Amino acid sequence: MTTRAVIYLRQSLDRDGTGQAVERQREACRKLAEARGWTVVTEYVDNSVSATTGVRPQWTRMLADAEAGHFDVILAWALDRLTRSTRDLERLVDLGERTGVRCATASGDIDLSTDAGRLVGRILAAVARAEIERRTERQRLANAQRAAQGRPPTGPRALGWLVDGVTPHPDEAPAVAAAFDAVLAGASLRTVARDWNAAGLTTTHGGPWRPDGVRYVLTNPRYAGLRATRSGGGRAWQVVGPGSWTGIVGEETFRAVAELLGSASRRTSPDTRRRYFLSGLARCGVCGAPCNTGGTQHGVRTLKCSVSRHLSRSAEPIESWVGELVVARLSRPDAAELLVDTDLPDVTALRSEAAAKRARLGQLADLLADGTLTPEAVRTASARLRAELADVEARMADSGRADVLGPLVHAGDVRAVWAVLDPDRQRAVVDALMTVTLHSPGRGRRNFDPDTVEVTPR
Repeated sequence: MTTRAVIYLRQSLDRDGTGQAVERQREACRKLAEARGWTVVTEYVDNSVSATTGVRPQWTRMLADAEAGHFDVILAWALDRLTRSTRDLERLVDLGERTGVRCATASGDIDLSTDAGRLVGRILAAVARAEIERRTERQRLANAQRAAQGRPPTGPRALGWLVDGVTPHPDEAPAVAAAFDAVLAGASLRTVARDWNAAGLTTTHGGPWRPDGVRYVLTNPRYAGLRATRSGGGRAWQVVGPGSWTGIVGEETFRAVAELLGSASRRTSPDTRRRYFLSGLARCGVCGAPCNTGGTQHGVRTLKCSVSRHLSRSAEPIESWVGELVVARLSRPDAAELLVDTDLPDVTALRSEAAAKRARLGQLADLLADGTLTPEAVRTASARLRAELADVEARMADSGRADVLGPLVHAGDVRAVWAVLDPDRQRAVVDALMTVTLHSPGRGRRNFDPDTVEVTPR
């Protein structure tokens, strides 16, 4: 009777994508099958997959096929290719008891059908698990030391930098900086993702950009030249201190974007109300509620009160008139005065203050270790410093608010620049310059009357 064998192949990390390690495992297993006179009926390959992650599609498929009686023997290079946990080892033991499926390895058989074989297997699995835990701890300590030294993180190349993690990428870094400015000027994450994809930028894994990926980039302190960690599997970044590289944007810009994207009201899903710049921005003259783009009436797009039937206005004449007001205001000789804000704090001073408070937070652990401070004193000091740091970062975010008017004020042709802005950016410009309140034109009035649109300069 022919013994049907399958080969299970796994490599934790295929660094160069060649699969050479898997190929070496395959060769050894096939030689073993040939020596035993077994027929290899199929292979299961989990390439660049860790045995400890719990997600091994081909491993799961192999167990299901074993239950279905598709083969008699599982071949692997070594036991740690099959499992590195006692839990999965017990699954193999139970599988053998129920189905009679055996395991064989090119580095020496483990007979899980005997008590001695199971003992050896459990010892090997426990040793493998201990090795993983030691390696994980060493890596954790190395990462913590690297972060404390302000060195860039290891791992795949980040968008915006070359492979050294320090040198800005000549094409990507400007695109990242532009994305920060665009979001502060009102652009959505979906718009940024579309722009990056159109420019040929890809994610670390070579895929297209999506809003969540853009959010990850724009909320990562790394882009402000700050070294941060996400310990304990949490989503929030913890800034350790300044990095050894120059940020693509200033910390004040980063803080402003992070605060904006952290808002619960921030939307990334499509929103038909935002296709037109006055939708949601113009106000009803009766109740003060926002006016949103509604359905068409006789083929004409409208702006309607969002809470009642107070008014319904033809949208295009109003948008055109407000656009003309924007162009006229930003074309005046004194338009540059709109950019001056004497109330903004000194960004350099804020950066220095934030760095000093982070350094003092880092020193608290040393003061606790040498007995200078008690644990209670450290907790109190840490809470106070973190509150002070949060205040500094909030003021930094205020100073980093986008100058949404700058691109128009400095443009040679304001009208041309206004015409090509997307609705999100046009909305931000209008919101910075004026409030727009709509009033009912009265019954029977068909022609647009500017007096029914109340514009109040800010």
